[in-house]
Amino acid sequence: MGQSQQTFRKKEIAKKKLQKRKEKEERKAQREDSNDKGKALEEMFAYVDENGNISDKPPVKKYEFKEEDLIRPEVEDVYSFGKVSFYNEAGQYGFIRDNETRENVYFNFKILGFVLHQDQKVKFKSQSSKQGLQVTEVIVL
Repeated sequence: MGQSQQTFRKKEIAKKKLQKRKEKEERKAQREDSNDKGKALEEMFAYVDENGNISDKPPVKKYEFKEEDLIRPEVEDVYSFGKVSFYNEAGQYGFIRDNETRENVYFNFKILGFVLHQDQKVKFKSQSSKQGLQVTEVIVL
């Protein structure tokens, strides 16, 4: 019987297998080096300094919370004045344009309980929602 001959293709396949094996061993060694298991809890902490930067050292100056920091300012319940700039009769919704800020505020029949008409002057309260400003209360002038 004759010996099997090493062809160029077989040599290349063997080289690729050897290269993949070496790369796999290198990745394994790298994972073992960067492994966090067994480290002390303090070594894994990250701190935020007074400027918002992340560091591995605890802050030197400790911030003390004051009661005033936790209190939010109350928003005044004030009426705004505006005019109905758009109204869709089929969908029963529309927009009121604020006279001061020139912002459009959304309203619909379900919110108000009555129908408004285009160019009607109104006094309203609004609140912010996911979609934008929305009317909570309307008084027709």
